[in-house]
Order: sequence, then C-alpha cells, then structure tokens
Amino acid sequence: MKWSTAVLVGAAASVVLLVAASQLGRKRRLKITTQDLGYQEHSPEELASHHLLDLNTASREELQQLGLDDEMTDKIVDNRPYRNKLDLLSRMVIPETIYNGIRSLIGVGGATQSIKIAG
Repeated sequence: MKWSTAVLVGAAASVVLLVAASQLGRKRRLKITTQDLGYQEHSPEELASHHLLDLNTASREELQQLGLDDEMTDKIVDNRPYRNKLDLLSRMVIPETIYNGIRSLIGVGGATQSIKIAG
C-alpha cells in the first residue's frame, strides 16, 4: 500500500471513529408527556390543589424556592405569560436540564393571554 493511500485510509478511519463517538455522547431527546402540555385550562386554584406553582402568577420568591437563581427567575417573570410549561423550553427561557428538575412542580393556569414574541 502506498504511503498516501495509507494516510487516506487512516484519516477515513479516524473520521468514522469520531462520528461514532459523537453519537454515543449525544443527549437523550426530551420526553414530552401530556402533563407537560396540560393544566393550561385550569385555574390557579386548581393548580394549587395539585401543589403546582403557576408560572404566570408565581412570585420571584416562590420561583426561587424551586432552586432557581436570580437570573433564571427574572427570565421566567420577564417572559410571561406562558400557555404551557413547555414554553420555558420552546422560548429558550431556561435550559432543558433545569426544566427536567422542576417540570413536576410547575404548571400554567388560565392561559388566555397572547404569548410574547421577541421582535
């Protein structure tokens, strides 16, 4: 085998290994459930009875009790109103890792207002 052919084969093998390694390190896709989309037609009182914090009405202090820092809390408040809790991800308000940690503690009640669109 010629030297140039050996170099090309080696380079191709390296690329294949890099692609395979990148696929192994990929994050799992976000698993969306009906609970992520639900609660938008419930009142804040109904959310409270389910022990869920309403993203549209919660105070900064209540949001911080979820373990959120000041920056994330401010982003959540500044981007109100929400139609469902997945808006936190689709509008890039918080990262997926944080969302996964609080998704079972939050909801959106009475989402009748138009959502904000960045312009």
